[in-house]
Amino acid sequence: MIIGGENKLNRSYLRSKILSILQLGYRKVGGGNPTPSSISFSEFCDKLEKNEVVKPENQKSSLDQNKSLDYWESRFKPGGNLSALDSQVLDIIKKAYNLGMVNKDNMLLRNEPINAYKNSI
Repeated sequence: MIIGGENKLNRSYLRSKILSILQLGYRKVGGGNPTPSSISFSEFCDKLEKNEVVKPENQKSSLDQNKSLDYWESRFKPGGNLSALDSQVLDIIKKAYNLGMVNKDNMLLRNEPINAYKNSI
């Protein structure tokens, strides 16, 4: 399992860290209300574990992906070093980019596009 391990504290930390990062990408609309949530956490984990490309047109070039990952890394370590757990979270984010789960605006795909894509194949 991608987000697992022996230590419950580590699993909980990874889960909360990934969820909070994904929430950073949600757009605010109108009166500051976030748009509908993205894919569920369990669906996100399932797609990562299966290495399932969700939306090929969202896959970024290495250069674009590196720019995006530099942004996320800067959010983790403002002037400090990355912890081992933060490095694991960044690896998961990188995999999400590789699988086309993040759109051009660095937002996790919504349920509707994922379901529409699944139904089209």
